[in-house]
Amino acid sequence: MNIKVSRRIVKGFVLLFSLYAILNFAPNKHFMLILLGSILIISLLLNTVFCGWICPIGTLFDLIREAGKKIGNIPVIQPTNKVFKKWIKQNKKRLLKIDHYLRYFRYVLFLWILQSIFLGLASIKEEGEHGILSVLYLLIATIIAGFFIERSWCKYICPVGAFLGIVSKISISRISRNEEACIKCNICTKVCPMNIDVANRITVKDIDCQSGLKCVDACPVDNALSFKTEIPLFSLKKQGKQNK
Repeated sequence: MNIKVSRRIVKGFVLLFSLYAILNFAPNKHFMLILLGSILIISLLLNTVFCGWICPIGTLFDLIREAGKKIGNIPVIQPTNKVFKKWIKQNKKRLLKIDHYLRYFRYVLFLWILQSIFLGLASIKEEGEHGILSVLYLLIATIIAGFFIERSWCKYICPVGAFLGIVSKISISRISRNEEACIKCNICTKVCPMNIDVANRITVKDIDCQSGLKCVDACPVDNALSFKTEIPLFSLKKQGKQNK
């Protein structure tokens, strides 16, 4: 069973289980603490695997993007879709800059949630109807963007992803590229849903990496890309032996 099939099975199971849980269970503080603790442990051990393999919202936005691709292939819409794709190619540099700055918004949102929890300033409850409508408009805009942009929720909105991206900096697992085996085909960069230039990384340390392993699965060369887990103490010992 390859990575793509395994990922789809895991994501599908978690999505169905999440829907069942929402309909049948009322979450409480103890449950939320256990859930957050589990996500944190997973992230420390396996980087952002939660984002790439488990998160049900990420899976929903994957389905939205797939729906967008299918809508774009409808004969009546194809001419407009071709014009749209041409416009994207012509404005690629400008759009990449906009994308880069928009990604900071999820960190702003994460900090705003933190202050509303601990300080209670400018919370949605205080804003009343206007606060709820603002969140609703933001969600609708993100869903619409999801038809055109892969994982728009993950890139621009998700506060959990923002936090886990920071945690990933001290994770013991990362995607690594073997320079000797790499044939510089750039397929890994092209398939990355988070637009990371994997082909020019020895170790993928980008805060946006979701460890979905699409790059590893798409790589045509065995062992050119791999998901490695290294315990710092043991890796230091290994480096010491190599230097001797």
